[in-house]
Amino acid sequence: MKCLPRSWHWMLAVPVTCALILFQGAAHTAESGPAAALKSLSADGQMALSESDRCPVCAMFPARRPQTAAAMTLKSGETFYFCGNGCLLRTWLRPTVYLGKPQAEIDRLVVRDYFSGEPIDGRTATWVAGSDVVGPMGPAIIALGDAAQLATFKNRHGGKTVFTFDQVDDALWKTISHRDLPKEKTD
Repeated sequence: MKCLPRSWHWMLAVPVTCALILFQGAAHTAESGPAAALKSLSADGQMALSESDRCPVCAMFPARRPQTAAAMTLKSGETFYFCGNGCLLRTWLRPTVYLGKPQAEIDRLVVRDYFSGEPIDGRTATWVAGSDVVGPMGPAIIALGDAAQLATFKNRHGGKTVFTFDQVDDALWKTISHRDLPKEKTD
């Protein structure tokens, strides 16, 4: 049997890789939503990242960059880990798209304080977008546990938009990301 020249190997690998990606994407958008994390968020907000946990938005592995990871738990007890705060906020705004669940089922949002790395409640954080800090998805959206840290952060890293969690909506998302969110899923 004759082997294909080396230049042909990539032509076979590309369709196989694309098929695997499409299959994974199809599984990700199934009615049931993505798989929850293997280990739940602890009562004090500590993230128990597993190597197999995947961000429900971008499919990155949060355990590879734990310093930027964020978490969301549902009232059912399921935990989802995110590669960064931007993916967490996108899911908050479109949970039916990324989790297959309505927003009313979201219980906790945990992010890391930029300076200490400690887990903080995402609903009480001071948020900064448009700084020079880069995360796994590009420009990072930063969470601060203490609003008094804002001046220090902005002196070191800049920041175009400062906001609180209750200000997070589609218009703010478009301002900070320069992108539209996907359409909400309806039954």
